[in-house]
Amino acid sequence: MRFVKSWRGPRAAVAAASGLAIAAASLTVAAPAAQAAVTGFVNGPVGVAQTITVTNIQPGGGAVGEQFCTMVPTINGVAQSSVNGPITQTGSSSQATFQWTPLTTGAATFTLSNCDGLGNPGAVTISPVGTTTTISAPNTAKVGTATKITATVQSNSPSSYQPTGTVVIKDANGATLQTLGLTPGPGSGQSYAYYWWTPTTTGQYIVQATYQPASALAGGSTSAQDIIQATDSGGTISLKAPPTMTQGVPVTLTATLAPKTTQGTVGFTLNGSPISAAIPIVNGVATFQWTPNVAGQVTLGASYTTNAGGSGSTTDVVTISGAPAQTDQITLVQPGWGPWAPNGTYTLGNGSNFTFQATTLSGAAVTLSETGPCQVAGLTINVPTGSGVCNVQANSPGGNGYAPVTYGYTVTLIPGVQTADVSAPPSGRFKVGRVLVLESPGQTDTNAGQNIRWKILKRDQGRKHCKLLYPDNGSVTVRIRSKGECTVVGTAPAVAGEWQKFRTVRKYRGR
Repeated sequence: MRFVKSWRGPRAAVAAASGLAIAAASLTVAAPAAQAAVTGFVNGPVGVAQTITVTNIQPGGGAVGEQFCTMVPTINGVAQSSVNGPITQTGSSSQATFQWTPLTTGAATFTLSNCDGLGNPGAVTISPVGTTTTISAPNTAKVGTATKITATVQSNSPSSYQPTGTVVIKDANGATLQTLGLTPGPGSGQSYAYYWWTPTTTGQYIVQATYQPASALAGGSTSAQDIIQATDSGGTISLKAPPTMTQGVPVTLTATLAPKTTQGTVGFTLNGSPISAAIPIVNGVATFQWTPNVAGQVTLGASYTTNAGGSGSTTDVVTISGAPAQTDQITLVQPGWGPWAPNGTYTLGNGSNFTFQATTLSGAAVTLSETGPCQVAGLTINVPTGSGVCNVQANSPGGNGYAPVTYGYTVTLIPGVQTADVSAPPSGRFKVGRVLVLESPGQTDTNAGQNIRWKILKRDQGRKHCKLLYPDNGSVTVRIRSKGECTVVGTAPAVAGEWQKFRTVRKYRGR
C-alpha cells in the first residue's frame, strides 16, 4: 500500500490564519440581534378572528420566504389546530403573520416554533360571545290559517360563532308556546328557528323569543315582544257572512276592525256596488242586515274610513243559493261501539264517561247538548248513577253550502260495572304460614260504595288449607295453613237499577 503525506505550505497557513482573524473581527463588531416580539394577542370573545404578528424573527437556514413559523394555540391546556405563517422580510427584520379564530373559551397561550429569538408570548382570555335574539312575525294573521313565526339568534359583531341550542317562544303571560332547535343560518354568526302558528280566534297576540345556549360558548338573550293582530281576513278589517245564504232570506253581515279602538264608519258592497250606508264602528264592529236579491257566486266587500283619515277594505267571494241549501250530515261515533244512527236508542253504564268522535259533510264542528240526568262537556257524555233516560242532541251549524242540522238520540241508563282496587295478591303458590292481605286497613269500598265480603269456598277442603283473619286494624287477611289449594272469593251486592254485582276470585296453594 502506498502512503501520500499531506503538507501545507507557508501560504496556506497564512491564509487560514487570516480567515480566523477576519471571522473573529466580524464576531466582535456585529450588533446583537433584536428580541423577537409578538403583537395581536387580545382578550376577546369566541368566533372573532385575530391577527397575530411575530417580528424580529431570526430564521435559521434556508432563504427567507421558504420558511414558516408555526403557531399552536392552547386553551385551558388543550392544544388547538396549528397555524403556519410564512416568514417574510420587512426592512432589516423578518416577520410572520397568523390568522386565528378561537372556537372555545378559557385561558389561551401560544407556542411558536421556527421563530428563533422569541421570548414569552404571554396569554389572553377568550370569553363567551354575546348574542342578540329577534323574533319576526306578520303584523296581521288570518284566523284558521298557519302563520310563520321566525326567531333569529345572531352573535354580536364581529364574532362569526354560529349559536347552538334552542329558542323558547312564549306569550305575553310567560307561557311557553314552542321550544325549537336552532338551524345554521345563511348569515355569518347566525342561527334561526321557525314554526307555523294558527290563531283560533280574533284578537291581539304577543310573542317573545328567548335563546338558551347549548354550551358556555355563548350568552343567552331575549327578543323584544312582537304583536300579532289576528283577524278573520288576515288584514285590519275582516268580513264575516253566514256560511250558507239563500236568495230572499235575510242575513247579517259583520265587519270587524283591528284594533278594537278604531273609530270611523264601514260601507258594505256587492260586486263593487254599495248596498249600505256608512255604518258607525262600535267597539271595532259594524253590522248590516241584508237580503240577497241574486243567486250564484258574488263578491261581498267591506271598506272602512277612520276619523283620522285612514282607510282599508276586504272582500269575500260567496255563493248564494236560489233554493234551500242541502242539509248537513253528522256522523257520531262511540269508540269501541260504532256510529250512532239519528233517532236511535242506546244504553250507557252508570258512573261512566264516554268521549265521542264527530264529523260533518260541511266540515263544521259538532256540539252536543242534553236533557235528562246526563251531563255533556264538549263531545264527552257523563252518565251519573241511577236510572232514567237522557236525550242527547248533536248539532251542526252547517256551512260550505250545507244547512244546519240537529240529530237526536235516546240514551237509556243501565247498571254500571262495579269495581274495586283490592290489595289481594294474584293467585299463586305461597309458603305455609304466610299471611296475605286481602283488604288493607285503608281499603275503600267499591265504586258503588258497597262493602266487600270475603269467604273461602268449601270445595277441595279449601277451609282446611286457608283461614280468613280479621285483625283489629280493620284489614282482612288470609293465612296459608297447609299444603293444598283454597279459593278465596270477594263479593259486593248489586245496586238495583244502578250497579252490577261485584265479584273477584283468588286461588292460593300452600307449599
